[in-house]
Amino acid sequence: MKPKINSRWLRERYRVDVRKNLVWILLDHLCLVAVVGGAIVFDFWRSDEGLHWGWTAAVWGPAAVAVGAIQHRIGLMGHEASHYLLHPNRKWNDVLAELFCFYPLFGTVARYRAKHLKHHLYPNDPDRDPNLDGGKMERFYRHFPMTKRTFYLRHYLGFLWPPFVLSYLFDLIHVITLGGGAAAEVDRKRRAGSGPRLIATGLGVLYVLLLVAALRTSNIHGIPLWIPLLGGYLLGLSGWSLLPSSAFFQGANVAIPPRVLALLRLSFYTALFGAFALTNRLTGYQTAPAFFLLWVFPLVYIFPYFMLVREIFQHANAGTGTLDNSRVMHVGPIARWAVMGYGNDYHLIHHIYPKVPCYHLREVHEHLLDHATGYRDAVMETEGFHRGRHGYASLLDSLAEETVEKQGALAHHRADCGD
Repeated sequence: MKPKINSRWLRERYRVDVRKNLVWILLDHLCLVAVVGGAIVFDFWRSDEGLHWGWTAAVWGPAAVAVGAIQHRIGLMGHEASHYLLHPNRKWNDVLAELFCFYPLFGTVARYRAKHLKHHLYPNDPDRDPNLDGGKMERFYRHFPMTKRTFYLRHYLGFLWPPFVLSYLFDLIHVITLGGGAAAEVDRKRRAGSGPRLIATGLGVLYVLLLVAALRTSNIHGIPLWIPLLGGYLLGLSGWSLLPSSAFFQGANVAIPPRVLALLRLSFYTALFGAFALTNRLTGYQTAPAFFLLWVFPLVYIFPYFMLVREIFQHANAGTGTLDNSRVMHVGPIARWAVMGYGNDYHLIHHIYPKVPCYHLREVHEHLLDHATGYRDAVMETEGFHRGRHGYASLLDSLAEETVEKQGALAHHRADCGD
């Protein structure tokens, strides 16, 4: 049951500040330009100075970690957009989300929204929460409560064990890129069984591969780039126009028709890879290594690790009720920027009032502490990751505490699994 709160006061906190959101998105993308651009400039300098390539590796490694953290922040702003909190106009909300949050991460707001909204309906439910699908309950969540030492070994050192991170990546690809899991369930209901679900995605992947190959061939042989770009785009438009509407993902409420979003996505990736080819043509710099090492690698390894750890901090060893399904976590500025950005440190408030933008969550939390006794008594509030401060338990302490509800949920789940 939600805590009682003045409805007029709360409605004022529902207001979306477009300028603030756009400034944050701009700052995140400028950070990307600074990190990636700085790494590439260093590689130019290293080559001019005749230094060993190991110097580039020493700089590009930390740069890749920073890029992964920024990708995570961009994904968190996409999360805001999935709740229509990026722009008050829903069409603009989804267009901005696709162009600046999801397409760069090779996902879509529709697929993410289809999965995420079900998570809000059944948070931490072992049988119905899509965040626990795909074996994630067994691999990550059933082991809580967990001692600090075990957490260090399993989740911090787990970063150095690729199967640990990549298993979560496959879950993300399955849902956010391919529209599987909970998204596929909603998609099937909307289609009423018509059309193959993955045909548009498969053709889209094939289009990108053929376009990249054609652009690469053009640069090698000096063919004008407009020829493969225009020819490829026209070919893509032909396939897009011939596909039935049922071939496009129907798994979530979006303000723009799925066919139009598919055209937007086609245009985005054509422009993106065309820009890479043009850069290569004008400067002679091979963009492919930089793209894979400074974008794809962080996206498939650093970004999913940040996502996994954040979700564990937010929901592991928590209940399924309104006031105990997540936490309020006070952490330092670096951890807040990289892991708990855009209000995710006040995740319990987000679950209680998902229409409140991230920059109002702290205010709502403090208002509830002052005016809602039930909330004040029930909220799980932590300070610091490893050691508690100011009378609060640390975040890892809260992950180690035994709870009756947690024991019951796990017992129910294990019985269903035949353990």
